[in-house]
Amino acid sequence: MGLWSAYFLVKLVLYALGYMALNPWMNLALAIFTALPPRNARQRFAKNLIAVPLGILLLYHDSWLPPIAQALAQAQILRAFTGSYLLELAGRLISWKLLLELAAMLAIYALARRKLRMSTFAFLGILGVMVAPHAQFWAVAAPSPPAGAATSTVSDDVNLGPAALDARLARFYAEQNKIQIRFPRPAAEQPPFDILILHVCSLSWDDLRTLQLAPDAFFGHFDVVLSNFNSAASYSGPAAIRLLRGACGQTAEARLYDPAGNGCFVMDGLQNAGFEPHWAMNHDGHFGNFFGDVRDRGGLAAVLEDNTGTTRAQQAFDGTPVYSDYSVLSHWWAKRQANRAPRVALYYNTISLHDGNRVVGTDHPDSSYAARFARLSSDIAKFMDEVRASGRRVILVFIAEHGAALDGDRRQIQGLREIPTRAIAHVPVAIALINAARPAPATQSRIDVPSSYPALTEVLSRLIATNPFDKPVTSLDPYTGALPQADFVAENNGATVVQVGTHYMMRSPDGAWSSLEGIDGRPDLSASHDRR
Repeated sequence: MGLWSAYFLVKLVLYALGYMALNPWMNLALAIFTALPPRNARQRFAKNLIAVPLGILLLYHDSWLPPIAQALAQAQILRAFTGSYLLELAGRLISWKLLLELAAMLAIYALARRKLRMSTFAFLGILGVMVAPHAQFWAVAAPSPPAGAATSTVSDDVNLGPAALDARLARFYAEQNKIQIRFPRPAAEQPPFDILILHVCSLSWDDLRTLQLAPDAFFGHFDVVLSNFNSAASYSGPAAIRLLRGACGQTAEARLYDPAGNGCFVMDGLQNAGFEPHWAMNHDGHFGNFFGDVRDRGGLAAVLEDNTGTTRAQQAFDGTPVYSDYSVLSHWWAKRQANRAPRVALYYNTISLHDGNRVVGTDHPDSSYAARFARLSSDIAKFMDEVRASGRRVILVFIAEHGAALDGDRRQIQGLREIPTRAIAHVPVAIALINAARPAPATQSRIDVPSSYPALTEVLSRLIATNPFDKPVTSLDPYTGALPQADFVAENNGATVVQVGTHYMMRSPDGAWSSLEGIDGRPDLSASHDRR
């Protein structure tokens, strides 16, 4: 086998450390082929000519990188990225820690092969992996949940076999298919109010933990916080479609781009309830056809607000302008106040936190994620103060699309979101009742049960049915109690992550299940921060 034993042994160690998967049958077949003794130099050359490309393809197959067909499709997207962003992404692919570990492994291999037959260990390791996956499915060690964290209501004594997980996922979608939320029409005598939905790209509770930021510094200004919310997606287009179709239960990703059922569109439901629909963004929405996802698959028929006259604050990862959140929102708000419609509903989307954006307009701009989050928080807080000062009644919803993957993990580099882990799909959602009569100091309501878009839609439906501006609101329980719950299920391009008790299991695009233990077991900032 020669140096091929180093190839297999390194892969086995990386598999044991969680850096990659390993298909034992494919690796065993390649190992047997490379172990065949050539009779002459010509056969040796022919064997390596076949084995080297097969080894490269198998290495890619066993990695956590997206399937080759998917990667080739996404290669077209890379052409839109700026040169500086491509260099930044290339730099993230280099892990000095992993390179040092590989160097150490190769040094140990070079010393050991002088005394030992390393091919024997390679075969034994591959044969061992054939048994290990079964042990993982039936007896995965569960990490201890963080103090104060909200946990699933499912017992931890669960069957983690592939068939059981497939059946569990099918039941989940069957139950979600039964959910539908209706918006009532407000009574004519009730005071009118607006609903503003701010959809924020690239923010999760895990990102806030990485930044070591206290959530109350920003979310303390809101009346309701959904602290255990699953965005069910790791990219913007699917997240927007899911939000805008949130009047129905969670849809399987394979059906997400099919026509929606009757009554699933949130903005249609709000329009039927008497709210004039509006649409604004701080970008042009052309990347990834986000504009089409919102308009065609999200059912938002309103004309997109023109950003002419607003302030350019950033250059996006693809070189297009990104406008100041406060500038765009304030510009729209000035038009809204001149609008005689008694009720309006706004969908606003911002990419100010998107990976690869660069701040413009200063000599030495700080384009770090932390600086851009501070600016976004300041802009939204300033806008909320402006709305409050106007005296208009507004329900403002802050909801994140997905996380930024600031930390990354052993399966994905920083910023990569192909696998929709909890660190990416567990996002903050908050609601503010601006200019509602609340006791001072007002008590914030926290919804800690596992929830997703139907829960948020149900809260909005209740707020319309029982107007919070009609009389002083002493308790938010009528709006937040007994909401639709949903176990954590998130999808992206065929990769599905499911929470079962304290376990997180992933089904890859080829249908195989694996455990994410040690990847999603990090402290949960949303459930453990102090309440002040």
